Amino acid sequence: MPDPNQRLAALLDRTDFKIEKLAGDASDRSFFRVIFDAAGIDGRKTAVLMLLGEPHDGGELPYLNVQRHMDSAGLPVPGIIIADIENGLILMEDYGDLTLEEAIEGAEREKVLDLYKKAADLILDMQFGSGKNICEDCIVYKYAFDVEKFMFEFDFFYKHAVLAFKKAAPGTTDENIIKRGFLYISETLAAEPRFVTHRDYHSRNLMVRADGALGMVDFQDARMGPAQYDLASLLMDSYVSLPVGVAKDVYEYYFGNYSRRAPSPDTRTRFDRIYDFMTVQRNIKAAGSFAYLDVVKKKNRYLQYFQPCLAKVKPALERLGDELTAFHDTLSKYVGELR
Repeated sequence: MPDPNQRLAALLDRTDFKIEKLAGDASDRSFFRVIFDAAGIDGRKTAVLMLLGEPHDGGELPYLNVQRHMDSAGLPVPGIIIADIENGLILMEDYGDLTLEEAIEGAEREKVLDLYKKAADLILDMQFGSGKNICEDCIVYKYAFDVEKFMFEFDFFYKHAVLAFKKAAPGTTDENIIKRGFLYISETLAAEPRFVTHRDYHSRNLMVRADGALGMVDFQDARMGPAQYDLASLLMDSYVSLPVGVAKDVYEYYFGNYSRRAPSPDTRTRFDRIYDFMTVQRNIKAAGSFAYLDVVKKKNRYLQYFQPCLAKVKPALERLGDELTAFHDTLSKYVGELR
């Protein structure tokens, strides 16, 4: 990787700074904190440098497109200071180091509940508040969780988790049952009304800022999807174990506000059912990613989340009962975490 010091010095035409490597995410991007010695930049003493993992030459970078529109809609995303896409470099506002995951570690229940209610409010703001003003040329509106997208994610799980990681070899009959279950879930969810979704809304992509407000990162894959998508991502997060009752309380808080703001709100029974479908899809998708990172990318640190992720799928499948019994029974033959 080219020296980030040299790349940034050339871009800024100054060298009065130092950089510190930050923990990365599951992508091929690299992140650094830039600390200026004297005069900062745009009034800031620190900034975050993101180096792209690969060149981008296909028009506007999705990260910048989504950031620009979310920022203009009043949603809390880091401001862009300088973008030099030709050289794969973006300098942006520093939201600090405290993720929601870290903020709740060892915290009292009330503090956890308060932070998660803020996270629920932010989902609602994307759906009904300032986020509804995102301009139509934003790519968020050009992509949706349709049947094709959901099936792509299920097939990704099947290939990398079932066949590669588990080394399973389902016969034709069992494979057909599993694939029919995937399709049924996909068609059910794709038929739902669509809202702006962050798409990867969990405790590692929410930053707790110095003023206690939350900020969003890793939002470049935002697209339209069911109202329950980000809620399931937040409350069924593989990375954290919430205090007893917090997930239920936040769910109730979200649903109450959703019902007041939605033009045609779902009944509670219907909302719960779609939430269970969304939990199944979202966590199976995440488990597929964890398996892929282990088997293909050799990023083995994510494998520890495979079991906790699927442990949250089993109760949802059981609540859905007859609709997915054959699918559940068959898939669990090859993925023991679902038994």
